[in-house]
Amino acid sequence: RTPETRVETLSPDIVKHEPRLALDGGADGLDFVRRIVTDAPALLVSGGTLAMEIGAGQAAAVTEIFEGRGFSLVNRANDYARIPRVVFGTWRP
Repeated sequence: RTPETRVETLSPDIVKHEPRLALDGGADGLDFVRRIVTDAPALLVSGGTLAMEIGAGQAAAVTEIFEGRGFSLVNRANDYARIPRVVFGTWRP
């Protein structure tokens, strides 16, 4: 998701076809990430993994969110351009 202040700068084609809720991630673009990471433990078995695709430049903040919620073995996977695109972690209550 995009930080709310940047939604208006997106391509008109994107804004035209996507609901604002799908584009607006709050002040830092990570509101939805926080919600998923907070709610995920109720859906995961011990040892279950949560993986999330992220935007460029979000890896450090998303890693911190995972670790702050108690996920372990938090790691990242890069895309072909070596940009972190996925953060994943293991839930062990």
